[in-house]
Amino acid sequence: MTAALALSLTIVPAASAEPGFATVALTKVSGWSGPAGGTWVTRGGLTARQKFDLDITNVVGHDEQGLSVFFSFPTDRLEVTGYEGDGWTCWDVDGGPGAEGVQCTQDHLIVHEEAWPKLTVETRAAAIWTQDSIDVYAEAGGHDAVHAGQNFMIDTST
Repeated sequence: MTAALALSLTIVPAASAEPGFATVALTKVSGWSGPAGGTWVTRGGLTARQKFDLDITNVVGHDEQGLSVFFSFPTDRLEVTGYEGDGWTCWDVDGGPGAEGVQCTQDHLIVHEEAWPKLTVETRAAAIWTQDSIDVYAEAGGHDAVHAGQNFMIDTST
């Protein structure tokens, strides 16, 4: 877990993804608006929830197991209210500013070009206008972590 927390401190622009052992993608499901590849926007302070999916595909050419994923985002602005996905175990992490979010593990054995089971994350946006990013760092099999990020905005205008 310490390695995952240290990863969250690495500065990488959101909406980017580096090549590595896997491809990582975030996809809005509900409660978010905005163009694909652009900034996701949601209303803050409402009881409505936002959902997004995490998809990770093994691309290294051999089987992988023991996936660890860290989601980095400001937990005082975007609260995780639930997780759903076959074989996923998730918990909140509060390592201070820049090292807060959610840690998840997945133990399925995945062959080359197969995806781990999808993880759906449900959130609730705070009643505070903000712009930030959801950054995802995935590790497995001793490979360097791969990263994907998504810019978001909480809109509290009337």
